[in-house]
Amino acid sequence: MAASTAAALLSATSGATDFLQKNVRWIGLALFALALWWLFRPYFSRLFGLIPEDAKLLAGGGDVTAQFYEQRKNVARRLHDSLTGNALLSEGRCEALYDALQWNANELRLIHNTYKNAYGETLLDAASATYTDDCGWFGLNEGLNSALMEKLNALQLT
Repeated sequence: MAASTAAALLSATSGATDFLQKNVRWIGLALFALALWWLFRPYFSRLFGLIPEDAKLLAGGGDVTAQFYEQRKNVARRLHDSLTGNALLSEGRCEALYDALQWNANELRLIHNTYKNAYGETLLDAASATYTDDCGWFGLNEGLNSALMEKLNALQLT
């Protein structure tokens, strides 16, 4: 019984080896294409027009300090984590949205561009996908979400 099982296992592995030897070029080509797709995946959405162009900073929209510019990726990550996180388990959504409402127009444009380029969706899409801002009684208030969406729409950051 053990000899027949070993023989069956040996023939199965030799069959798999034969298959790999015959198709090594195609398997290598498929792995190479998969690696290229993985490396260039962030650029495909830009290439196919799924992500809008970066919003330009405007004169009169407020100053962007060097410190704020250096922290833009951390600020965008904080917004992403708070907006996409579970409202019951995550914390800081209320504070992150309140902070976002305090930025001037050019700071908001900078964070909008950074968020969009890093996460593949606009800040407006992320804010509209959340149903609560975690402020108020039981965290069921929508005031800061709505205010941020209105501000983004007014600046045409859709």
